[in-house]
Amino acid sequence: MFRIVITLFLCCVFPFAVYPQNLETLVLDDSQEDVTLLGSQLEILEDPTQKLSIEEVMHSNEFKVHTSSPLFAFIKNTKSAYWIRFSLREAKNTHKRWTFENSDPHIDNFEFYYPDKTGAYLSAYAGYAQPFDLRPYAHKNFIFDLPTDTIARSYYVRVVSNNHNPFIFKIHSANYFTFYALNEYYMLGMFYGILAIMAIYNILVYFSMKERVYILYVIYVLCCGLISLAEDGTGFQYLWSHSPALNNWISRSSPLMLMVSFSVYSKAFLELRNNLPKLNRLLDLIIAVYIAFFLLDVAILNLQWNFPLYIIPFIIIYVSAILCLRKGFRQARYYLVGYSFMIISIIFLIFRMSGIIHWSDIFTVYSFNIGLVFEIVILSFALGDRIKIIRAEREKAQEQMIEQLKENEKLKDKVNRELEQKVKERTTEIAEKNQQLEEMNEELRLQSEEITRMNLLLDSDNRKLQNNVKDLVKARVMVEEVDFEEFSKIFPSEESCYRYLAELKWDKGYVCRKCGHTRFCEGKDKYSRRCTRCRYDESPTAYTIFHRLKFDVVKAFYMVFLVYANKGKITSLELSQLLQLRQSTCWTFSKKVTRAMKERKKNAGDQDAHGWSHIILDPIEGEPVKK
Repeated sequence: MFRIVITLFLCCVFPFAVYPQNLETLVLDDSQEDVTLLGSQLEILEDPTQKLSIEEVMHSNEFKVHTSSPLFAFIKNTKSAYWIRFSLREAKNTHKRWTFENSDPHIDNFEFYYPDKTGAYLSAYAGYAQPFDLRPYAHKNFIFDLPTDTIARSYYVRVVSNNHNPFIFKIHSANYFTFYALNEYYMLGMFYGILAIMAIYNILVYFSMKERVYILYVIYVLCCGLISLAEDGTGFQYLWSHSPALNNWISRSSPLMLMVSFSVYSKAFLELRNNLPKLNRLLDLIIAVYIAFFLLDVAILNLQWNFPLYIIPFIIIYVSAILCLRKGFRQARYYLVGYSFMIISIIFLIFRMSGIIHWSDIFTVYSFNIGLVFEIVILSFALGDRIKIIRAEREKAQEQMIEQLKENEKLKDKVNRELEQKVKERTTEIAEKNQQLEEMNEELRLQSEEITRMNLLLDSDNRKLQNNVKDLVKARVMVEEVDFEEFSKIFPSEESCYRYLAELKWDKGYVCRKCGHTRFCEGKDKYSRRCTRCRYDESPTAYTIFHRLKFDVVKAFYMVFLVYANKGKITSLELSQLLQLRQSTCWTFSKKVTRAMKERKKNAGDQDAHGWSHIILDPIEGEPVKK
């Protein structure tokens, strides 16, 4: 992301380059420790085909001196390969060893060609898209040994990258490089150590306070660490050195994660939903649009020019912090100070990488990391200040609550005294009324006891009477003519009919008709019985006059009763009208009942004892009756 910022800056502010005529040869001597190659010290050749060899490049006349300006050159066309040539010679009586460094570790493919003592060119490789083990030095930047001679010699660099990387070439003495590299890694270790400490500390605070803003702050710190690992190259060196494909993905996604985490944390810290709801909605919209554009760019466009949209959320957040502070939101003080440190460090980084300033000490090179540390530490102080303010507000609210409780207590005492007086007066009046009520209640109690005793006697008589009535009705149904409504009171449902059939069939005990076994269990149908030995399942209607019945069993019961009560002289038409069945159905079933009556006629004594129920069992087998 920062490389895109620098490219935009160079294209907008310095769109034109002035090309001098001659390449300047750099002379190295013992007084020099750190040299940056700029301006007329570099010649550049663009190779759109990416097929030129070192031999073809050496004899090419198309090299152009970079510019007379001190600004860094950069990759303008990511589809081309760029050849950079510079010339060096070593002053006489110089005894130093030299190293060549490319300070931008994000170039995909970097090839360095240098002459040996015979004049033949040797090559060394490095790159962001190449395995880390290919590098001559285990360093986050591209470091190469630089053989020199007192005779001016040309050196070549071939660069291919999908990013608009600047060409920041430096030459160090071996002693200076060792000193600088050690201090550089010490500073990076301190930087990542501070990030880790702040993250762990705020995680512990989160578990103590249960405030959502602390975990959001931890996520933001982790995203800062991720983007720093991607930008300074230490992530590739120590974490994913064998997976160069991750470099491009992390470099492109980590700025998005940083922007989203910082925005969500800032919204929670500044309480934008309550303080500035319109800006809060605008910020959500910008973030959503950027995410959509980012996904579209990664999947289809591959432009990598989304920086103008990227900075809008940061601007909105900064303006929101100022507005919150003006509205009296005190927590925004430290927030603005920390945020300002990060903005200043980013501006300083842009100026350094674009070549406007050439300070190369370690504090200048890592100004962004230093600014980020200041921001993170100050934001942590802001969280502490936020806790302090919240506690002060809670204490103030508690004091107000205590004062209100005291006022309420005084008011309550006054009201209680007035109520006590009224209660005394009312208590005396109620006591008199209670005395009268107790006398009346005693009279009512005596009357209630007498009524209860009489009700118990009546209930006993009623139960006896109801039982007698049921027995009389059932006996009457068995031997006399009654209507279907009265008949339905005795057999109200199919279940009652099946239960009666089961009791009638097996009143003397169960015997299996297949094997003669006497033990059974419940069958698949209700009130059916299944032999526990042969598993024969016998329903209540089997071997009765209702076997294979095809209409309502309650009406069948009533038809048996009617045919029996009328001694078989009732017609099928009358039965059809009474039962609302087809005449043919009534004729068929009534004939079956009549035949059963004739079969039982010999046992006149049983017929009188059991009424019409004696003809139900062991009917004459015939065809099933259809409705």
